[in-house]
Amino acid sequence: MPASRRVTRAVSAVLDLAPRRGEVSLTRLLDAVSEDRDRPIELKMAELPFGVCGQWRQYADRDVFLIQKGLPAWDRTLAHELGHLVLGHEGIPVVQAARENTEMASSDLIGYMLNQRTGCMGPSGEEAEQEAEDFAALLLYRLGRLPSDRSSIVQVRLGEAFG
Repeated sequence: MPASRRVTRAVSAVLDLAPRRGEVSLTRLLDAVSEDRDRPIELKMAELPFGVCGQWRQYADRDVFLIQKGLPAWDRTLAHELGHLVLGHEGIPVVQAARENTEMASSDLIGYMLNQRTGCMGPSGEEAEQEAEDFAALLLYRLGRLPSDRSSIVQVRLGEAFG
């Protein structure tokens, strides 16, 4: 299924922020999004719970993307988390998720839940995850087709449109 117009617009908006000179990488795009939002975005490798590849953590003064240490394709996970951010996915607070999903919890379970990604546990969670996946796939595809100096972005977009 092709990416929705909303996802396509979000990817285009992120790529429009790309630096005009030098290589355009995912980490440079992350810096550009951070600068555009006037809000720091930190990237950290971390030991996450089993089955969790990445997390987006929102703090009062910054956003943090945690990526599981040792992932062979961490760029896909980073693009996915960036997709959640730029698509405005909300999610629910960790405490609310814990209250709604447990009656009695041990300290081990509470610790595990606090390390879980709760950004997409709400009613539209599956849709948000699919949107973030579509965003990541399209962003990485288009990043791979960008010329290193971005001088011919029009040619790239025409090539995408007409093959």
